[in-house]
Amino acid sequence: MKNVIIKNFLKQFKEKFEIIENDEALAFEQFINYCILNNHIIDSEKNFNEMDTGTAKAIDGLAILVNNKMIINEEDLRELIRSKSVLSVDFIFVQTKSSEHFNDTEVSYFMKHVKKFIEEEECSIKELEKFWELKNIIYENSHLFRKGNPNCIMYYANCSPSTELSQDLKDTIDDGKKSISNTGLVSDKIDFNSLGIKEIQKLYRKIDADLEAQFNFPKHVTFSYDNEKITSAYFGIVDIREYVKLLLDSETKGIKNVFEDNIRDYLGTEYNEVNKNMKDRLLGEESQLFGILNNGVTIVADDIKPVGEKFNLINYQVVNGCQTSNVIFENIIDLMDKDIFIPLKIIATTDEDTKNEIIKSTNSQTGLKPEQLDSLNNFHRMLEDFYYSKNSLIVGDDTRVKLYYERRLNQYRNENIPQTKIINISKQIKSVASMFLDNPHGVSGHYGTVMKKVKDDIFKPNDKADVYYISALLLYYVESFFRKNKEYKSVSRMKWHILMTVKYLYTKKDFSNKLESKEILKVCKKIEDDLKDEESANRLIVNAINKINGMIEEKNLDISDRKIFERKETTENLKQFLLCNLEVLVWFLWIITHHKTYTKNHIDTTSIWFFINHYNRTDTLMGLTWSKATGMRV
Repeated sequence: MKNVIIKNFLKQFKEKFEIIENDEALAFEQFINYCILNNHIIDSEKNFNEMDTGTAKAIDGLAILVNNKMIINEEDLRELIRSKSVLSVDFIFVQTKSSEHFNDTEVSYFMKHVKKFIEEEECSIKELEKFWELKNIIYENSHLFRKGNPNCIMYYANCSPSTELSQDLKDTIDDGKKSISNTGLVSDKIDFNSLGIKEIQKLYRKIDADLEAQFNFPKHVTFSYDNEKITSAYFGIVDIREYVKLLLDSETKGIKNVFEDNIRDYLGTEYNEVNKNMKDRLLGEESQLFGILNNGVTIVADDIKPVGEKFNLINYQVVNGCQTSNVIFENIIDLMDKDIFIPLKIIATTDEDTKNEIIKSTNSQTGLKPEQLDSLNNFHRMLEDFYYSKNSLIVGDDTRVKLYYERRLNQYRNENIPQTKIINISKQIKSVASMFLDNPHGVSGHYGTVMKKVKDDIFKPNDKADVYYISALLLYYVESFFRKNKEYKSVSRMKWHILMTVKYLYTKKDFSNKLESKEILKVCKKIEDDLKDEESANRLIVNAINKINGMIEEKNLDISDRKIFERKETTENLKQFLLCNLEVLVWFLWIITHHKTYTKNHIDTTSIWFFINHYNRTDTLMGLTWSKATGMRV
């Protein structure tokens, strides 16, 4: 790779995600997947690692987007199918080469395997099985393709200085697109995108660029105020076609990342009936009444720059009107010929307290009680402060990890903090649910689905902050462990079960609905002591992996089964295994502790060491107890 800018971008990317990858070609594949995914979806959980196809032929990255969400497991897909009357599907395929030219044969091979993926029901490439199964479920529900068949979007990326293609290569691409189209399984519009160094640079820069949009807002009035915290504010009605400019990415045609601060959306609340009524109103004969009957949309921006009737918004968020916006976006093609106006309020402020007050007041109309909003805001602010306080205690100690709680989207964007050390709400929910709510099987999908399962058990006012912090800290170490230890890649799917297993190495208590207990604090303190550095954390993780493998062996389970860790049965088997082993271990240690003389005089030393090894003598608690009891170091 010769281009110095791309090399620097790749270096930044690896630092941002703490990627330890000596193979530049593999790191470049991850980088390209990251750039493409971030320019297609708004999801805070977008994870380029989920696009990885390993050693699959011809396809280096694959993403399946349904209704603008990245689908990574069957549960999420079926949840969308149950809750939506329409499925909008994008298949995104990526092929990445580090060469400096476009190769006709390689492009043809790429498109051949794209076609194979789309039209064949049986998967012959093991690395693509999960994607294949999701694709088949999608086509089983093709009656929901009311907007048309899935879109096929292909990216071929390399380090070419130019994307000017030879006529032969253009013919190859046209033939490939025609062949894919002839399957009758995708939309007529098939995209093939050639990415050279200039296009890659543009994609990467766009990720962290300020969010800006321009729209026409002629029917507005200026709100009069006397408050230095609000720099400007405007009320009025806006044409739906103009409002869509605030939602739509002009290049990807996907929805922009403008809803992250919307609390109602974050709670995962489904308003199916409301959404259906909105859609019926929008598409019906009395569509003009939509704006009169709708509460409208509220947008908060860092800055508003009006030039006559044109308004420019800088770093803006839809804080109320998420449901309305999504219904409009999903049906925009059918609305282009309609004169429909919706109420719009835009407010410019950079003051966090003012912004929270706006969110609170605009979202308290329906769906959420004021006390719920206050509680959520206060709890997340408390967590943010708690993480900061933990960081302040380890100043000057390079062996300790500093984590940062991301209470609002991109709050650390301009700070030199690796993305791996930023704990967003999604990661926090999943880590707590796995470790302390014993639900590791239920967190592999989208956090909105997870939130529905655990929303009554987390983020309660009296919950101990330590619970959230320790689960996030352990998750960081687990993810770091798998990044750095490639020999364990085959068991990386058990990462959420590792969190639960570690907890049961210290206690046999089930803390579901008990995140406020004093006892849980003691457990957290013991775990935190053993997470003092990477070496200690890795010993704990390897111990947990051995425990899980022990359960799998005992139950004669198939580790190659991709869905093994998505089953509740696996979690229950693991809990039973851990609690049984722990009880035996506690009994044995009690004998040693209370009957030292008898132990030393009458129990064969070899037998004792066999027992220790059988129950993983790397257990920290066991080692400490054994040392105290016998004076022998484990």
